[in-house]
Amino acid sequence: MTIDKRSWGFRRQSHIGDYLTAQQLINTLAETVSCGGNLLVNVGPTADGRILPIFDERMRQMGSWLKVNGEAIYKSKPWTYQNDTLTKDVWYTKQVGPGGQTDVYAITLKWPVGKLVLGAPEPTAATQVTLVGYTGASLQYTYSKPTKMMTIHVPEIPISSLPCEWAWTFKMTKLSN
Repeated sequence: MTIDKRSWGFRRQSHIGDYLTAQQLINTLAETVSCGGNLLVNVGPTADGRILPIFDERMRQMGSWLKVNGEAIYKSKPWTYQNDTLTKDVWYTKQVGPGGQTDVYAITLKWPVGKLVLGAPEPTAATQVTLVGYTGASLQYTYSKPTKMMTIHVPEIPISSLPCEWAWTFKMTKLSN
């Protein structure tokens, strides 16, 4: 993919609206990795090899997001479900630890206000849920077996305490599926 929506090379006449936003880049990354893909991001340098500030900014923004959420991306594998069955814009990846324990990551592209309702994960009594990069306690959740709905109760977090600016990752351990 290329950061410039209209060209794989340098365009002198481009406008700010011609470039993908950090949100769009991260959304594409989450969707792609959850389906087992990888992402090659192109930047078009000038004739003398300079990288424009807009490209530098986008790459730094993606790097900042990956610094917090990288465990859900690097060396991850697709989970049983790529995206959630109930809530749009939630993408899943998984990591299998050395002891065989599977951690599932739900990457939500929109901040869930108050709660995040998921239809794919099936928790056990030992399941723990955390917001990756957030230093607060584990998050509370409820599960309804008849409807197969897991509701993660998201605390009110001041914007200055959010772990990142775009796409948030919820880590779930010890699921039954």
